[in-house]
Amino acid sequence: MHELAVTEYVFNLVSKQAKEHKVDKVSKIHLEIGDQCDYVPEIIEEYLQVMSEGTPLEGVKVDATVKESTVVCKDCGATFTRHEFKDSCPKCGSQNLRLQRCTDFIVKNIEAE
Repeated sequence: MHELAVTEYVFNLVSKQAKEHKVDKVSKIHLEIGDQCDYVPEIIEEYLQVMSEGTPLEGVKVDATVKESTVVCKDCGATFTRHEFKDSCPKCGSQNLRLQRCTDFIVKNIEAE
């Protein structure tokens, strides 16, 4: 249910941009979502469908790219996604690692007609 608040944010932001640029129809919203956000793009799109009835966003599609968190080895400096290792650095074998959680939520761009 936490998608509702972020969907309201996206709706308001895109609606404002559409109005400022005199856009009649927004067809697609491109999002970049960090894998630690736990947002479900399909739910965001469903909420947008309801919110956007009768607006320039009516029928808008959501294209979401999930950005993976990374792990940095504190010993050798290697950077890799957290899915590329078990419990140690794949380059040097160190377990001295730091997780860089990706909690980004970015409206990358908007397609309009």
